[in-house]
Amino acid sequence: MTLRRFTPALVLAVLVSPSVATAANFETANFVVDAPSPELARKFGEMAEFYRKEKALEWLGHEMPQWARKCPLQVQVSMGSAGGATTFTFGSEGGRPVVASQRMEIRGDAKQLLNSVLPHEVTHTVLAQHFGRPVPRWADEGGSVLSENDEERFSHDVRCREILNAGRAFVLRTLFRMTEYPRDMTVLYAQGYSITAYLVEKGGSGREGRGKLLQFLGGGMNGNTPDSWNEAARKVYGFESVDGLEKAWLDALRTPPARTVARGTQPGAEKPVQGFASATTAGNRTELRTSAAPAMPLLEPPVRAARGTAPDNEPSRPVVRPQAPDYPPPVLGPPELPRTGRP
Repeated sequence: MTLRRFTPALVLAVLVSPSVATAANFETANFVVDAPSPELARKFGEMAEFYRKEKALEWLGHEMPQWARKCPLQVQVSMGSAGGATTFTFGSEGGRPVVASQRMEIRGDAKQLLNSVLPHEVTHTVLAQHFGRPVPRWADEGGSVLSENDEERFSHDVRCREILNAGRAFVLRTLFRMTEYPRDMTVLYAQGYSITAYLVEKGGSGREGRGKLLQFLGGGMNGNTPDSWNEAARKVYGFESVDGLEKAWLDALRTPPARTVARGTQPGAEKPVQGFASATTAGNRTELRTSAAPAMPLLEPPVRAARGTAPDNEPSRPVVRPQAPDYPPPVLGPPELPRTGRP
């Protein structure tokens, strides 16, 4: 059985919003959509198929075959925080790992759901289908954040620098091998996005960079040992070890490229940040990705507010970050702030 827990703010939003009741159904080749109206059900179904094709081409270089079982997609349009949850059950078929079933739920402002939450959740399905098993936490969330809009990615970038400056980050040899969520979930999300974006760019950007990241993940996951990750770093990126990769990543953060938010994004929008709990049922492993968005403190100027998430439940066996005196927290400034429309 999978236990789902949502923050009180999200529960309240569901209770007080009359628009969350399912009123319409729409089926596509791969999704069964429940939404508050026929128009929304059709729109979200069409966009889910669009993102499914787009993200598969971005990550895999080809479209995925039609799923044997359609993925239920429940859409709840409401005021307040936007977020989502995708549940996977992993099994085996012909001796290879596969996704046995999946289910997606998203809730919040319709525009935010379409622009960020839906592509984020669909990216989870692409990565899960590719490996047929749970993807390392940092890469699953980091890769999915790459699918969000420019404003969201910028906020994760800023948050990662703040975390590094505060000495809260994990050394990568620890982060890469995590099989349980840490107490400080915000670190996992922000740091995971930052290192994922760096590795994609290091690998050639675009499809080529994502393909190399998949190779790196496959090699590191093969045993999930320090040796397997070091070998993957050498084979895919040419680093002597994960420690060498970490040094190059930190050096890149000290000299970031200019970032400009795309026109049409809304500063201050609520940020969906992902996490999940897991359980084992009938010989298959079930994974649940959920999201919520309580607020973080306002950062000092010139960095604007950055919103993140705290876990709505903690792992029974939390990961403790080891002391690493050879990796002092770097002092990193923010990247160029997004333009606000002023010349």
